[in-house]
Amino acid sequence: MTIEQASEHFGVSLDKLHLYENQGLFDCHKQADGHVEYTEDLMDYIRIIDVLTDAGAEVKTLRSFMRGLMQSSITKEEKLRYLRNQRQKLLESIHSKQRSLDQLDYVIFDINKTSDSAQ
Repeated sequence: MTIEQASEHFGVSLDKLHLYENQGLFDCHKQADGHVEYTEDLMDYIRIIDVLTDAGAEVKTLRSFMRGLMQSSITKEEKLRYLRNQRQKLLESIHSKQRSLDQLDYVIFDINKTSDSAQ
């Protein structure tokens, strides 16, 4: 199916599909004429790309990982190593944001405490 049909059928925005295609995240699914045939299998891979993109995966490493995944040229251990690495990076980001949130909450608490004692 075409990119437009895939967007409508699978509920993935056309912009997102164009972005992923332009970033070369599924080059190995291009036909001889340069067009991508959007199949159910490819859409399963695109869901994985979505998850990893949302988790903050860098395009260069994501491209390499997806190529290996789609061509079955990486081992289970390599897949798990990459996914666990991405998970660790996401967890570190979450912890960093939590520290920022805690600091902001303290500033709010401190201002409220100061305002209450001034009255």
